[in-house]
Amino acid sequence: MAAPGKSPRKLPPAIDGGLVERPPARTPKSRAPNQSAGPKPKTSRSKSPKQQELPFRDGASPAGGARERSALPRLLKIGGAIATLALLFTGIWLSVQLFSRSRFFSLRAVAVEGSVLLSREEVERIVKENTPDGVLRADLTLIREKLQQDELVKEVEVTRLLPDMLRVTIKEREPYTLARRKDGDVVCVDQNGVLFGKRSMFRGAIPPLVSGLNETPDAAAQESNRQRLLLYKQLLEALDQSAPPLSSRIDEVIFDETGGIRLILAESGVAVMVGKEDFRVRLNAALDVLDAVRRKDADALQVLRIADAEKLLSGNRVAYVNATIPNRVIVGLAE
Repeated sequence: MAAPGKSPRKLPPAIDGGLVERPPARTPKSRAPNQSAGPKPKTSRSKSPKQQELPFRDGASPAGGARERSALPRLLKIGGAIATLALLFTGIWLSVQLFSRSRFFSLRAVAVEGSVLLSREEVERIVKENTPDGVLRADLTLIREKLQQDELVKEVEVTRLLPDMLRVTIKEREPYTLARRKDGDVVCVDQNGVLFGKRSMFRGAIPPLVSGLNETPDAAAQESNRQRLLLYKQLLEALDQSAPPLSSRIDEVIFDETGGIRLILAESGVAVMVGKEDFRVRLNAALDVLDAVRRKDADALQVLRIADAEKLLSGNRVAYVNATIPNRVIVGLAE
């Protein structure tokens, strides 16, 4: 029933005895499909002027151009850093050059060590002549080479004692024996076969002189001399290995071109050829012959198998004795 004073609400007419329902509201899912047949044609969208591709030179792309523009500042920074370092090092180098030439590094003293044969005044003179720009700029290699030109110097070391000194340490050659040059001068020789100095530099008892050493200043000549001095040492040891010692009877040891040895006797000046071995045995055989000649002992000469003993006893002077042939001694007479 309707409330008093109000008209009753009208109901929709019923269909088949029921109520008429409203159709549901259309949603996007329930919308009717497009009635037009066939797929929709694709519409081509026209590019705006900003979106249209523009041609680039040499095949470049917009991304490549951007990378080039971004790399340029980096290259400029690297170049600037390199230039700054170059200027810095140049400034340091110029400062060092100017500072090294200052009077602060001027050579004021030379400390010489190990020099006995070579005078210290001579060493100082050579060093000062080759140090014109001060201690810091001194060419130590040049100074060393100049000092080693002296035949007395074997090795040399030059060091800086900043700010104003140089130290020179010299190792001199040590005389091993005396040697006679081709011109007749007698000089010292060390164990390496280097001829140097003067006879007066030798200290102590003078051993037999050595002659026939190679005077050419090269490595091959020095090695040849070294081998001959080794043979010279063996000779002296063999002559003095038993009593009586015989080295004191030798005035000079002469090497021939083949390396054989000829001994010059001190008392008579007679040359005795002993070759390269059996030095004491061969020298004793030669001395026995010379002693028989001195005594004019014909029987002893016959025992020693000496030919022409009569000539030896007639007063002819003996020039040499060849003792290199086993069990036979050959005597040569002076003409």
